[in-house]
Amino acid sequence: MATPSLWEAASQELAEYAFHADASVQPSWDVPDRIAINCAVAGRAGAGSSPDYPVDVEEYLDAASQVIEAGACGVHIDFTWVTDSKGRRLDKDLPPTEAYGLVLEPLRERFGNGFVSNVNVLNGGSFEECMSPAVAGQAEVAPCAAGHPEAFVVPAVRALQEHGVSPEIVIHSSGEVELAKRRLFDTGLLRGPRTNWIILYGLPVNVGRTLISGAWANDTRSMATHLFLMVEQIRQLDPQAAITVCNAGRAGLYITTLATMMGLNIRVGLEDSLWKHPNGDEINKSNLELFTRARTMAAELGRTPATADEYRAMIGLPARG
Repeated sequence: MATPSLWEAASQELAEYAFHADASVQPSWDVPDRIAINCAVAGRAGAGSSPDYPVDVEEYLDAASQVIEAGACGVHIDFTWVTDSKGRRLDKDLPPTEAYGLVLEPLRERFGNGFVSNVNVLNGGSFEECMSPAVAGQAEVAPCAAGHPEAFVVPAVRALQEHGVSPEIVIHSSGEVELAKRRLFDTGLLRGPRTNWIILYGLPVNVGRTLISGAWANDTRSMATHLFLMVEQIRQLDPQAAITVCNAGRAGLYITTLATMMGLNIRVGLEDSLWKHPNGDEINKSNLELFTRARTMAAELGRTPATADEYRAMIGLPARG
């Protein structure tokens, strides 16, 4: 067949015009099927405003049990700033291993290794006391913010790794990604692939120190801009990084929805999330409500909750199942 002229080709194309091309020209998107959904059960966001906002050890245990039964791959236990119904500051008045043991030991008896234990290692009168949950084998994952004082965070990340615990590098703003690069990557302390990160932004803070300085998310555009930026900067350090994003502040539901769409993991829970929607004042009722909504949303977006061992594989920990 002779090659058509420009005008003959244009005429033929217009004669065969259709509204859309064959659907096969659109390949499936590269979004992971599995999504790790962890739950931070502390009732800190609601300041113990109801029994569904856990402040007592027994309430932590009940809340954690409910979300594990519903399919959470892991739970984050943190007593920081929490005063229980007996007036005890759980982060100060009980040794960390004792306090965590009151929750984790019954959970292990009930669920075995069917969940990943994620605990705070920031509280204690000494560095050794802070690290005691890792040394005692209570923690599989422990958050460490890149913006914590360098004299603490560097030995903390080293100690966690030495005891087989995955350091979860906390990022509150893009500046902390640079701190992670300088303190943890450039020194060789952390190497990819599969470093473990958690992004927690959108909460108001009272001070400007890097320790907990945050990113202001006051509308959908600022929320999305911050998240895209921080994820891209983390990917520059480790393209295969496992990244979890927290529901936090007013933007909680929107943040986790966007993170799910981006193929990231999510952490929900009453520790950081009070309001149900950013454009209203209705509050979240329970950790189970938050987890169930996240699980349903993930399913609607084509993603399936990861098991504990699938999550362990994502962050470079050995299977325990």
